[in-house]
Amino acid sequence: MIILKFWDYVSEAVCHDCVSIFESLMKLHLVRCMPNGPLSSWAKSVGKFLINSPSFCRGRYQCILAYNKIVASFSEGLTENFCKELYTSLSNPTLSAVVSKLITFDVVRNFDSSDRLQLHGNLLRASLQSPVKAIRSAVQKRLLPEFSKNPLILDWIVEELKIFQTDRVHDVISLETSLYIANFCLFHQKGNGNLLEWTSFTDERVIISALLNATTQIRLMAWSLICNHPKLTASIPTRQLLLCKCFLATNMAEQSPAIRMTILSGLKKILIRIRENGQNILKNGNDESELKPYVEFICWLHNLCFQNLVQYANFSRRIMALQMLEYLFLENYLANDSKDMFFKFLSSKLKPTEEQICRVICCLDDSYQLCQISALRLLCSSFFEFHNFDFASYFAETKQQLFSIRSLSTLTSSYRLRFYLKKNPDNLQNVFQYLLNLCKDRVKLISQDFQMIATNQGFIYSILSAISVALELLDLQSTLKNDWCVTLVNHDLLPMCFQISELVAPVVNSMSPEGFVPDDHINIIVNIKDFDKSKESIDFCQALLASCWRSHKYVSAIFHIIITKWLRNSVLSSQTVQCICNYYWRQLTECKHCGAVEAAVEGFEALCAKLWSFALAGSPEFIDLPQPEAWIKQIIDLIDSKKNVLCATRRSAGLPHLIASILAKEPITNNRQCLKTTMISILENNGRSYKAQVHSINIMRAVFLNSHLSEAVLRYIEPAVNVCFVCFGSNSWAVRSAASQLFAALINRMFGVPRSIQLSLRPHEKNRLSSFEFFTRFPSLHDLLHQQFYENEKSISQLRMFAVLVLLVHLFPSPRHTNIYPLSTYVLPLLKFLLSCRAMKLRELSVAALVSVCEIQDARFLLKWISRINLIACAQNEICAIILMLLELAVAFDGCELQNCIRSVIGRVENGKHFERWCDYNRFLFLTLLLKIRYQFIASSVEEFILSDAILVFRPLAKWIAEEVEVITLRLEFWRALSKSTTAKFIESEMIQLAVRDIRNSGPFVQRYILTLFLNSGTADLAELFDACFLKHFLHELIMMTRQSNRHLANLLLIKLDHNEWRFEWLYSSATNDDQKVQSIAVRALELLLKKGNLDVQLCKIIVLLLKSENEAIREKMAELCSHVVNLKIDSLNPEILFWWFVQCFPEVEEFISEYGSFDSNEHTHLFDACVSNPYTEAVPICIEYLSSVLQLL
Repeated sequence: MIILKFWDYVSEAVCHDCVSIFESLMKLHLVRCMPNGPLSSWAKSVGKFLINSPSFCRGRYQCILAYNKIVASFSEGLTENFCKELYTSLSNPTLSAVVSKLITFDVVRNFDSSDRLQLHGNLLRASLQSPVKAIRSAVQKRLLPEFSKNPLILDWIVEELKIFQTDRVHDVISLETSLYIANFCLFHQKGNGNLLEWTSFTDERVIISALLNATTQIRLMAWSLICNHPKLTASIPTRQLLLCKCFLATNMAEQSPAIRMTILSGLKKILIRIRENGQNILKNGNDESELKPYVEFICWLHNLCFQNLVQYANFSRRIMALQMLEYLFLENYLANDSKDMFFKFLSSKLKPTEEQICRVICCLDDSYQLCQISALRLLCSSFFEFHNFDFASYFAETKQQLFSIRSLSTLTSSYRLRFYLKKNPDNLQNVFQYLLNLCKDRVKLISQDFQMIATNQGFIYSILSAISVALELLDLQSTLKNDWCVTLVNHDLLPMCFQISELVAPVVNSMSPEGFVPDDHINIIVNIKDFDKSKESIDFCQALLASCWRSHKYVSAIFHIIITKWLRNSVLSSQTVQCICNYYWRQLTECKHCGAVEAAVEGFEALCAKLWSFALAGSPEFIDLPQPEAWIKQIIDLIDSKKNVLCATRRSAGLPHLIASILAKEPITNNRQCLKTTMISILENNGRSYKAQVHSINIMRAVFLNSHLSEAVLRYIEPAVNVCFVCFGSNSWAVRSAASQLFAALINRMFGVPRSIQLSLRPHEKNRLSSFEFFTRFPSLHDLLHQQFYENEKSISQLRMFAVLVLLVHLFPSPRHTNIYPLSTYVLPLLKFLLSCRAMKLRELSVAALVSVCEIQDARFLLKWISRINLIACAQNEICAIILMLLELAVAFDGCELQNCIRSVIGRVENGKHFERWCDYNRFLFLTLLLKIRYQFIASSVEEFILSDAILVFRPLAKWIAEEVEVITLRLEFWRALSKSTTAKFIESEMIQLAVRDIRNSGPFVQRYILTLFLNSGTADLAELFDACFLKHFLHELIMMTRQSNRHLANLLLIKLDHNEWRFEWLYSSATNDDQKVQSIAVRALELLLKKGNLDVQLCKIIVLLLKSENEAIREKMAELCSHVVNLKIDSLNPEILFWWFVQCFPEVEEFISEYGSFDSNEHTHLFDACVSNPYTEAVPICIEYLSSVLQLL
């Protein structure tokens, strides 16, 4: 009985214990009762009960597996019906692992039975072709790998799958299954010595269809199949290399990083196999003509990459091409330390031309830093030789970019400078001196007129960025030998950085560091006549802020480089280091700009690490430097002092970062003494001012959130929670707000960061702890939570109770230790608080916490109490609390005897007509409860609800009573329910007439529901009921009067009624809309038009726009609709292939795309760069020359 009670418990450890107990019980029974005799009736009844049990938990199947293993020689085995149940249960992710083991055990056990094997073979084939994706996935990822672990059945399963492969591939599911089977058989060909290729397990036509398919997942499966082989030295046929070329040429622009990595992973395997085969051919002295296919493929791949680096290529195409070039030149896939013969044989053919090198150089001006990093790596490799490149002109262009205020120019000029200096290291001194002189001149200009920092003539952040690049490239050893560098850094660079920091400090330290214009000022600006001039002033304010904080950012970056590279050497004097320390101290105690603070933190952490090492080493030359512990003490003293030095706004700005950085870098040898003294100090909040409390709480929050301190701070969680509860009762809003932020950080530290967005009041099971585990870790919290219920009665604010409820909802009763830290002691206090709770959200959270701590006996107690109370005498808030409680109990204890108790309570309410006195919302909750437990309401009560004035009840009623459509309010909700229904049919003429009547007199949401119903109904129904002219006039009227989303639906309905009613302007605006739902409507419209055979140039323009949509699902759907236009035998083609085909067949389309996809580059006077609406689109068809080769495969 205990096993049955807990084998489906929420804790996995409890379920495991139940199975272990069951195993021990069965083994003990066999030893004691029947060592040599037949199976006892008790044991047979246990097996029968397990098979027939209605439970679908993992513990049940584990017990069945254990039972069959223990009594294998006595029992008759699993029934056929149960085997079918097992294959169906594979759809449950929780059960798939144990069910797979159970199926494997049954196959092994009955391996001599041909009938049994045939049953499993049929069930396996049915599961592989199941329309349920979860079943197919479980078979592929769980069941077949489980089969492969057993050598006895491996050959049988491979033969079964090979027979299954002979069936014809009809749809996407069959194609996916065929590819998986071929891959499985390829890697489990034990009897063939791993010599067979994939062509032995599937037809080439299937692979070609998959490689060119519109569905990305199908293409990737086919690509992995032709790339994989169990033997790395297996040769690659020429035909297979041709398929690889077609796939790579048509998939260079994949958006997803994961998909790109899958493609690159397959390419890596191809390159390794080519390396191994080429090495063997050259090493054995074979005919070099055998290398020709491999050489041609590598050269083709080399050229393909450079072809995809042309102008207007999108980011996905550029980064893919650059990464492939890295695979060819920089990685060890074509050559490694011991196998480089083939690469040496090939290297002369891979040398990039000047034009190709220029294309990579252009990538240094890319708007994506990933492309810049990859291009720089390639250009700095030995394979890219620069013979006639004009570096002088290139540096001149780079200097011009330094003078551009444009944001992108700052980034591109830094990578340009890296490239120039790495190729011309002798010019480093001159460049460094030039940049310093340039920056000095601008600093002098800014000192005279600060507003110049926001203009083209005075901004300095791009120059500071270039200086940081030069500092990175300075070699430490050569620096110590060259006095010029030491002189420039100490006498020029550092004083200038300190001066810049002083200049921009008033802006980045201001009370409104983001530079936003207040709403009241905007209203004034809008109303005045000279709006353009005012707008220029607003833009200037934004430019001033951006220029100041970017300058601050790069000053911090320069200090970070200096600290990391030179702090231990004689380059920096003790006085200079002291000035840098003072700089970081000031930024993290005074600066209020978030970006500026975060930029300073990185350098400050490096400084702390150095200072801690100096302090522990006791080096005499660094004895004058600040001590991290002294900094901590100074901050604590400033917090406790009454001086208003630190800013309490913006979560104390950089102050928490300062403390957390010092503590995070504290060496292990110090035994966390600094952390201990700091936490003891900031946890003591008694007697402190409100501002001091805010600072202490914000510091605690930063410390608890710091990943480096995750284990060390666990001992301080209990006192920190106590501080939160004390501060929740504070009279200061700032203190309460800071405490709530700290409490959220503590919840994450105690229960872990949520794995997904929490959409309900109940957290994920992985983020919950048993009462025993939680209170064993934090024992003082058990009494502290009880104390909060008592304190709440004396408090006006209920914020403390919100925290208590959040904490309790993360707990569940411990089944192992029911008498230690029981949660049942919280049931009555929670119930009392729930009934007195005034806020709705807090009431809902109270119910969630109450049900969370309840065990079955507690739930029975609550239902017994509800059944006895006088509902007539209850207030509306109490009624609301009781119904919410019933709703949560119905969900939490579904399928047990408590459902009958809930039904009896509902029957009592129905018979006594208690709901007649309830408010609108309580009636709504009551009807929702009825729907939840599928309660059959009597007709008279239904009529009372319909005729009442409780508006909220119509939504649940509309789901339930579809035939009562005479009440307008109910009917409006009925349209919503019907539009979301997957089973209801919208064909009755009366319904359609009512819909037309209601659509004129309803709001936009109801209009959308009714339009959706019209679109899902048959065209004949509407045409028979209404005159075509009337309906079209009505829809045109609707298009003019309704909101934008409904206008799209109305236009789609017009096309459905008459395909001649489509308008290019509407389709164009829908296809280029950012909203995926609107693009889906455009796809539906094109589907209707393509069925009518209306393929003209105007439609083709819309098709190519959707084939280049930013959304992958839209591209795939559009490709499936128009693939038949290219080839009637092909159901699905890659959107890229279709894009090439339409552009090639319709010259007007190419011209249209070039106008749509191209855009002028930003002016260099613009501070911020414009964003494109669709970064995936391209103004020219790239690699279209491969279209003929691809079509030849079809």
